[in-house]
Amino acid sequence: MYRNVSRGIFFEIDGTLADSDAAMQRVFAEFATTLGRSVGDAEFAALSGPPAAILIATLKRNWSLPQKLTELIQLYDRLADVAFEHVAPVPAAAATLEAAFGQGFKIGIVTSNGAARCRRWLATAGLARFVDIVVGGDEVCLGKPDPEPYLMALARSGCARDASIAVENSAHGAKSALAARLRVFGFAPEGRADLEWPEPVRLIGALDELMMELTRPRFRRAAGR
Repeated sequence: MYRNVSRGIFFEIDGTLADSDAAMQRVFAEFATTLGRSVGDAEFAALSGPPAAILIATLKRNWSLPQKLTELIQLYDRLADVAFEHVAPVPAAAATLEAAFGQGFKIGIVTSNGAARCRRWLATAGLARFVDIVVGGDEVCLGKPDPEPYLMALARSGCARDASIAVENSAHGAKSALAARLRVFGFAPEGRADLEWPEPVRLIGALDELMMELTRPRFRRAAGR
C-alpha cells in the first residue's frame, strides 16, 4: 500500500485516543494527597496541557514543596504509569486510526504525556501499528500551548503543514497546533463542547466523525487532492 507521507494527522493521546481524563485526575489527586495537599476540579483543569515537568515545577512553587523537583517528577511518573495500565481507548479510536492509515495519512501522537508511557499504551491497546511518530511532553522544552511540539512533529514526520491536521481535546493543545499553522479539529464529546475553543477550530463530537470531515470536498481541495 502506498502512503503519501506529506499528509499527516497528529493526535493528542490523553482524552482523545485514550479515555484517560478520569485516570489522570485520580493521579493528580493521589499525587497531591501523598504530599499533604489537595487539587480541586478547577485547579486540575487549569493545569491540564503543559508537560509534566512544567506542571510539577508549577505545583512545587505554588505549594512551596520542599522535595527536589526530580523526586516529585519520579513520584508523578510512578502514579501515571500505573494508572495508564488500565486506560481504555475511546470509542472508535482503533477504527479512526485504521481508516486514516488506510487513506494514506501519516499518523503522529503529539502529547503532553511521556513518550515512553504513550508507546507502551499504544502497544497494549493494539494501536501502535498505525502510529508513525510520537512527540512526548518529555521531549520538548516549552510544550503546549507553544507550537514547539507540533513543529517537532512536522519535522520528524516529513509531513507538509498545509496537508496535515491536528486533533486536540483542549484549548491549550488547540492553540499549540494553531500556532504551528495547522488545521485543528477539537474533540468535543459531551462536556467539552462548551470549552473556550480558539478560532478557527472545527469541533467533532466523536472520533468517527473525523474521517467524514476529511473526505469533504473543501478539505480535499485544501489538501491539494
